[in-house]
Amino acid sequence: MLEGAAPRRAAAKRIWLPALTATGLQQLTAVLLAAVLAETLLLRGVIRIGVHVPKGEGVAGAFQAASFLGSLAFNFASLLAIGLVVVILASMVQRMESSLGRVALVGLSLAMLSGLALSLIIDAPAADALFGVTVALLVGFITIVTVSERRVGPAATLALILVAAAYLSYQYYVLSYLFYQILDYGAVPPLTIEVLRLGEALAVVAAAAAFWAWGLPRWRWVGKAGLAAVAAVLLALTLAGLSPASTMAILALWTTGLSLFLPFPIYLLALALYLLTLVACWRSGDAFWTAAGLLLVLLAGYMAESTYHHLLLLVGVALLSGAVQWAGPRTWVKGV
Repeated sequence: MLEGAAPRRAAAKRIWLPALTATGLQQLTAVLLAAVLAETLLLRGVIRIGVHVPKGEGVAGAFQAASFLGSLAFNFASLLAIGLVVVILASMVQRMESSLGRVALVGLSLAMLSGLALSLIIDAPAADALFGVTVALLVGFITIVTVSERRVGPAATLALILVAAAYLSYQYYVLSYLFYQILDYGAVPPLTIEVLRLGEALAVVAAAAAFWAWGLPRWRWVGKAGLAAVAAVLLALTLAGLSPASTMAILALWTTGLSLFLPFPIYLLALALYLLTLVACWRSGDAFWTAAGLLLVLLAGYMAESTYHHLLLLVGVALLSGAVQWAGPRTWVKGV
């Protein structure tokens, strides 16, 4: 009896641990990135820009096809994001050394998933509030654990803190109005616009901090092709910036959540540094998780529009914090 029980307990333990290998998790993340990129280009990019483009019969058909494919990519990416969040949070819970921290993470994770389910099913303000608060607390929790246990270097810690602070600033703006609506307060929450703009400024500074932390040490990997690609993006945005200011501001708000209240060249410089960091990490071969985290944070946008974008931000912060490393085998992460 006892001899047979031990193998069964071991088998149960192996089943409970995430079954994904390092390669499997990396492939899952890569598929998520591809789906998010497709959704961003087809749904947020092409469709929204297409509103301002005169459309003939053929062009209208192309935009309908882009909308259909973008919607498919959005739904697929949403499911992948939920799955990746569950895998990462479950692994973190299993490997946390602090019992109190483990209990807190379990509680926040279950509350977040409950809020997500309720928000998708009943679409009530209370469900949205539960989801928003718990995601914000999870982002703060992961950041605090990373900083307190010194899981990443000082430069990476600063960049992570700025990303988290920018997100929490936006969450204050959204949740304050949401709670006022739930409580039926007619007044305007205090300092909402000021905090929202502070968060946008922090997001811009975070791009420079990311370059200092991850891009500069890998600068040699950018190469001429990387510089050319980033320059092409900046040139396109510069030309777009010559359009009426209102049109550019609307497109920026729709696609990235930025209001562009700062001088436009500052945003161009921040984007250049961020994209150079992405290219350097991606091409270096030793910083896949950092590159993936940076890309997810970028595509989530400053003003997360839906539960899907909040989940992208949560996964991005987790990857930048080295969560895949301290939530799983050491071999899962390189160059964080």
